[in-house]
Amino acid sequence: MTLVLANLVPAAYLTGLIWFVGVVHYPLFARVGRAEWPAYERAHRTRTTVVVAPAMLAQVPVGIGLIAFPPDGVESALAIANLACVAVALASTGLVFGPAHVRLERRWTDRDHRLLVRGNWLRVAAWTVQTAVAVALVGQAG
Repeated sequence: MTLVLANLVPAAYLTGLIWFVGVVHYPLFARVGRAEWPAYERAHRTRTTVVVAPAMLAQVPVGIGLIAFPPDGVESALAIANLACVAVALASTGLVFGPAHVRLERRWTDRDHRLLVRGNWLRVAAWTVQTAVAVALVGQAG
C-alpha cells in the first residue's frame, strides 16, 4: 500500500498544480510588461523548479517500482499506464516546455507563449489521467 500511496501523492499534487498553471498562470504571462519580462521569466523558472522538481523526480522511481515490485492485487497494465502518463508529462516538460521557457527568458514571443498556453493541456491530460490511474491502483492494493 505504501508504494501506491507514494504514487498517488505526487500525481495528485502535480495534477492540481498543472491545472492552476494552465488556467491561471500561463495565460497571465501576457500581462507582464515586456521590459520586466526577462527577469520575471528567470524568477519564474527558478521558483517553479523548487515547487515541481521534487514531485516530478519522485514519480520516476515510484512508477518503475510499481511495475518491478507490484503490490498484491495491482494489475501490471495499470502500473504501466501510470508510468506512461509520467513519461508523457516529463518528456513534454523536458523536450517542449522547458526549452520554450528558455527561449522566452531570452525574448518574449507570442508563438512560445501560445505553445505554453495551448500545449500545456497535454500535461494537464497526462497528470489528470495518471491521478485517476493512481486512485485505481490504491483501490486494487487496498
